[in-house]
Parts: sequence; structure tokens; C-alpha cells
Amino acid sequence: MEFTNTSQRTLHIPMSIQEARTRGLRTSQLTPVFLKGHKLRGTFTSDAHVRTVRIPPWAREDPHWWTLFTELSALTATRPHALVTGNSAAYLRGLPVKLRPELDIAVPKKCNPILVPHVKTFRMTDTAKVTKEGLRVHHLGGILHVLARQEPVDNLVAVLDALMGPWRRPAELTRSKLDELVAAGPKVHGWSKLKEASALARENVASPQETRLRLALVRAGLPEPVVAHPVWIERFGVHIHPDLAYPFAKIAIEYEGRHHFELTEQVLKDTDRYYELGRLGWTVIRVTALHEMDSIVLKVRECLET
Repeated sequence: MEFTNTSQRTLHIPMSIQEARTRGLRTSQLTPVFLKGHKLRGTFTSDAHVRTVRIPPWAREDPHWWTLFTELSALTATRPHALVTGNSAAYLRGLPVKLRPELDIAVPKKCNPILVPHVKTFRMTDTAKVTKEGLRVHHLGGILHVLARQEPVDNLVAVLDALMGPWRRPAELTRSKLDELVAAGPKVHGWSKLKEASALARENVASPQETRLRLALVRAGLPEPVVAHPVWIERFGVHIHPDLAYPFAKIAIEYEGRHHFELTEQVLKDTDRYYELGRLGWTVIRVTALHEMDSIVLKVRECLET
């Protein structure tokens, strides 16, 4: 049975038969564990062995997060050398990646691959780890170097932007720290791609959609817009920061998700912001998920040429 509230769940902890015996559990109290329909040899759960797991705020309404966490907990329970890495680790951390069907696991170079269906093993020289809610996870540098083998450059840029910006949490990395992580990684497959993505990444990006918009403008041959450029609003007595801006042309580009169109205080804030920017001579280009990227590039080009 699984008990939940808005911020935590109770997990039946996967364990080996040896651990179950150490805990004094009888065979009749054990339930075999299955991973995507495949029975995990020697791995069991019991109603008598549970743990409360805190759910990150962004994952509370995402059943895939919880399924992934429980599958990885089961897979690594009887494999103390195994670490969660790559796409699986990035998804658990709330980074902007599309969940892949395989579970990504790192093991030391000297260890054999894990021969379980739907598991991809990366044999690594660097297996430094952190523990998240009882789950062993590859350290961030290791995760990024595995992701670089899996993702195209633009997706990597979105991940790096999220780590250096307020996406779902306070920024985890500064530019200098990111440069250190990239430089310290093994110069193997994917490293040059990660280095390229790092050069394109920027601090203070608020969402992956803003990353993709910025990259689309640059790829179209337009100047790179400034991220979160400060504009002083005398009436408010504060700076406001458009998502993207061309300060020399007074063009502000704002990416707006669903919450910008609901009848909440956000709408009032938006209208006030745009009014004040207009009074200062700024042109505001509003972008939503419904817009084709080519149409936005065309609008920005037209505004820059006027």
C-alpha cells in the first residue's frame, strides 16, 4: 500500500533476501519486485519495511517521476555499486529532459554491465555520488557528461540554462562552476558537445522555452538577445527584467505560459509591466507555445530593421 500527501509518499523499500532475513522477516512477508514486467532476481519488498520519501514540488502532479523513482530504487537496492545517471538522474532532478524508456545506470569501469531489460549501463571511471532520498545518484558533473552522449546540443543548452537559472529552484551553478565541471570531465565521447553547449548556455534563464527561443534567434542570424536585462521603472521604484531583450533597439521579448492568461494577479502584473515598458519606448513581443518559432523570428527581424 502507498500512502501519499502533497509533499511525500511512503515507499516499500526494495531489499535483498539477505537483508530481509537480517531484519527478521519471513518469506511469507516478502513480495517479489518487477521492473517493467521483468522480475528482479533476489529483490523483494515488505509491508514491514517502508520509508517516507519527500516529493519535489515540481513532481507532485507527475506520475512518471514517482514511477521512475521506485523503479530505480528497486534496481539499485541489491547493487551497491550502481548509481543513477544520465537522463534518469536529470529527470529526477527536475531538469528539462524528455524521459527515455531505459533506466540509465553508472557503474565503476571494473564492473560488468547490468544485464536487465530496459537498463542502459555506463561504465565510468568517475563514480562520485550523492544520496537523494535514499537513492544513490551520480554527481552532477557525471550526469552532464552522460547526458552529452544522449542529447543534441540545443537540449543540453536548455539543461545547462536550467541549472544556472531559476527553473523550478534557485540556480545550482554559476558560470565559473559550470566551466569547472566541463573542464574536469573525461575527454571522451560527448565531451566536445558538452563544451559547445556550455559556450551557448547563459545564466538567469527562467525557462527552457526561453532557451529555445534565444537559440532560434541566433541560429536565424540575428544578434543574441540579452537574458533578463534590467529596465528601471521609476513609478515602481524597481528594475523589471524582460525574458529576452535587445536594449539598443528597445525590444523586449516575453515568453508567456498558461499562468499568464489566467485571471490572477499575474495578468495585472503583466499589463502594468507592458504599459510601463511602452511608456519608455519599448516594443514588447509576447510569445506563447502556440506560436511558430519562424513567425517570432520574423517579428523580431522586422522590429530590428525598423
